[in-house]
Amino acid sequence: MDRRKSIRTVGFVYGGYVLRYLYLIIVVPFYSRTLGVDGYSRVLASMSLMSVIWMLVAYGFEPVGMRDISKAQTTEECNEILSLHLSARLVHAIVGGCAGLVATMCSPVLSQTPLIGVMATLLGIVSGANLGWLFQGRHQFRTPIIIEVFGFALSLVLVLTIVRGPRDAVWVVASLLISGVASSVISYGLAISQLGWPRLRWTGTISLIRKSTMLFIYSSASRVLTASSTYLLTLLSTPAQVGYFGAAERFAALSLGLMGPAAQVFIPTITRQLAHGDKEGANQTTRRGAMLLIGYGLLVCCAALTLSPLVLPLILGDSFAHSAHILQIFALMFPFAAFNEFIAGYVFLPRKKDRLLATVGIASAFVNIILALVLAPHYGAVGLAFARVIGETTLSAMLMVIMIRLRLVLLIP
Repeated sequence: MDRRKSIRTVGFVYGGYVLRYLYLIIVVPFYSRTLGVDGYSRVLASMSLMSVIWMLVAYGFEPVGMRDISKAQTTEECNEILSLHLSARLVHAIVGGCAGLVATMCSPVLSQTPLIGVMATLLGIVSGANLGWLFQGRHQFRTPIIIEVFGFALSLVLVLTIVRGPRDAVWVVASLLISGVASSVISYGLAISQLGWPRLRWTGTISLIRKSTMLFIYSSASRVLTASSTYLLTLLSTPAQVGYFGAAERFAALSLGLMGPAAQVFIPTITRQLAHGDKEGANQTTRRGAMLLIGYGLLVCCAALTLSPLVLPLILGDSFAHSAHILQIFALMFPFAAFNEFIAGYVFLPRKKDRLLATVGIASAFVNIILALVLAPHYGAVGLAFARVIGETTLSAMLMVIMIRLRLVLLIP
């Protein structure tokens, strides 16, 4: 992909994420003002549970599938990859469903309204089975964005129509589930029209799970606390602290999520360049990705430190003013998170350094969990936010050491 075409593609993908922000600018204040702290805390806890189930179902399949699809030459090969991945996800969907039900009953917040936990679990399964990796690996970058925008529009209409008061938190998750199912129907319909019907089979499923395990260990180890932070706080602190942390964490997650669109373009491109023997082209693409991500991390850090006290109370209301302080703590994490995203996604993943990623992910997760268990019971949302910052910093240090030892540090401009 030439540089001009790459810029146009990245611009289109980021355009979709701008629409995601517009969607959240509408719904987040609506949730906080309509549902109140208690009702919104239930929505945030259910979304945290959904994210964990999503990770269990998706496992490490998405980057492996994207990497394999990028190298596939024929429609038959693509169909074989799709069939294999759907078969593996079916197994993980069963495991994720059982885990979601147990987590719902164990949470003091979610167990008060079990239906919201059940629907969050189903939403996690639907999200984990999405086909974004397939379209991205085939360089159809616009397709998943268009489908996602359709899902936003549908859920927005449902939420604004149905949700009326603090007791309607369950309808928020129901609306998201309906839009998720509708988007999945469109995605699978397009995939079937292009590649034919997938064939569920067990042959090769175990091999794919093993192949994906190292990437799952890294993603779950480095991000499971990110996805489950709000749920964890329901076990260690008060509903008010859950609300404060969850609101700030949502804005932090959105900021971190803006690194994703570039990855959807750069990772398949780097993988294809390496597969075709264009090592110099892959290195140049990697360096351009580094400049984009690290520059973005520094910019968002400065913006969050200065604007949080002004913006968050204006958007969420005065009752969430304490969330601004939490977001300022998260701001310290952004440059390190951007660096980690670059090293893991743009350097190690296309070059198949999966085992190294798993090793550093486990070490970083251990630091994260210990700090969370120590700090959250005493300091609530502030303690958990600092645990996240220290965890990302630790991961950056470990990745830099490995980069130096592998002599890959020259890929950083």
